[in-house]
Amino acid sequence: MRSFAAWFFLPIAAFAQSNSKTPSPEAEQALRARVNEFFQYHVDGKFSKAYEMVAEDTKEYYFATQKVQFKSFKIDGIKFIDDTHAEVDLTGQRIWKPRYDFPETVIAVPMHTKWKIEDGKWMWYEDQRTSWATPMGPSDPNVARKGGAQNVPDLSPEALKRRAEEILKQQQQSPVLDKTELVLPLDKTSSEQIVFHNNEGGTIKIYLDPTAKLPGLTAELDKSDVPSGDTATIKVRFDPKDAPQPPASFTLRLIAEPFDRVLPITIKFGARQPAQ
Repeated sequence: MRSFAAWFFLPIAAFAQSNSKTPSPEAEQALRARVNEFFQYHVDGKFSKAYEMVAEDTKEYYFATQKVQFKSFKIDGIKFIDDTHAEVDLTGQRIWKPRYDFPETVIAVPMHTKWKIEDGKWMWYEDQRTSWATPMGPSDPNVARKGGAQNVPDLSPEALKRRAEEILKQQQQSPVLDKTELVLPLDKTSSEQIVFHNNEGGTIKIYLDPTAKLPGLTAELDKSDVPSGDTATIKVRFDPKDAPQPPASFTLRLIAEPFDRVLPITIKFGARQPAQ
């Protein structure tokens, strides 16, 4: 583990040299070190240590939410908002097992994190004016603000399980994909799109299962965080010259968090059927 002592005062010293949104190498190094330390605690399962790196206005939220232990992580990008605020995008590898009859697999989870300087140190925080679906767990702070302890939601494992089952039942009754099957021709390059609609009351994080791969086939999401009532588009493209022997069908899997719901999309290859 990296020690705080080596760069405890580095953020202040670095930003004293520049007031622009383009940081000095020392400033970026200091933030990167803090981010690495924070998420390494989530790899090691040392959540009490990570708690010490949480901003004061987010400590209660972090303490109350479920923690996720990662297998590994990597920093994808750093954006400085101003001298004391920054945003960091990461990809975390975690074990995923949606149901008992499915084998465990390691999936990649995209994360968008926020950081600010408190007492000369970069601290992880969340904007508590909105609801989140984050790697730390789902949260709706407005519920707790409406009037004291009697309105604080039940966060027991039994209550969360009941709520998850209710939400899954609602989703099963009202499909969130405009279609679950595509037919792509084998004689030319083609593309199609599928629309995901969030019917839930808060933001849902979605991503495509990275283990489902097929030569010649690409699938991309236009967004990973989908607010309530909003939509996301999955763009699917197939180039037959890169897939000399494609299977008769292939399944993409869209994963919706925080409930780990799997939405399968079947892709068939061949001539299109004429419209009825």
